[in-house]
Amino acid sequence: MIDIKDLTLGYSSRVVLKNFSAHITAASITAIVGSNGAGKSTLLSAIAGAHTPLSGSISIDGKDTVTIGAKEFAEIRAVAQQSHSYWMAYSVAQILHLGHESLATSHIEEVAKSFGILEILPQSITALSGGQLQRVEIARAFMRDLPLVLLDEPFASQDLASQEALIKRFDEERRNGKTIVLVAHRERSSLAWCDQIIDLGQ
Repeated sequence: MIDIKDLTLGYSSRVVLKNFSAHITAASITAIVGSNGAGKSTLLSAIAGAHTPLSGSISIDGKDTVTIGAKEFAEIRAVAQQSHSYWMAYSVAQILHLGHESLATSHIEEVAKSFGILEILPQSITALSGGQLQRVEIARAFMRDLPLVLLDEPFASQDLASQEALIKRFDEERRNGKTIVLVAHRERSSLAWCDQIIDLGQ
């Protein structure tokens, strides 16, 4: 599904990833690991089409990401950032509905239940803990049936039970045909449930 060839990423004169190549198959889970500053989130952003490579290419189903427009990208992939700030006191239910107005309320509630946030739907988004807010963002990424889901540090603010629940949910989505790429600060031994680990090293 995703082909990365001789990719170099950076900011102005600072290169964070150089001459990198990888292949990610469809209906799989891939974890991107590495030390701070290794380029994990930058690589995820580039796959999402939000960061332009300095050289090399990323293609999704044979199409170079630099040629994919915003509208087409919105039909291909969903992204959940590590953190998201809200300053207006929308309820969790309202946040989940944003951009998903065509979806039935029953579907949104079903997704919320699967990510353990059904009970907090009436609560203000500004009153949530870091872990709860993160699960809301992850739930939003799975709201529509898109083939590719990109997750930046989905376990960062989660307790052990929540992490295990997320892993189980991700596995269900993989079995349903979704391709998931996530950035993880975890030991390789704790990522045995992934199909592939991309280690960017130092």
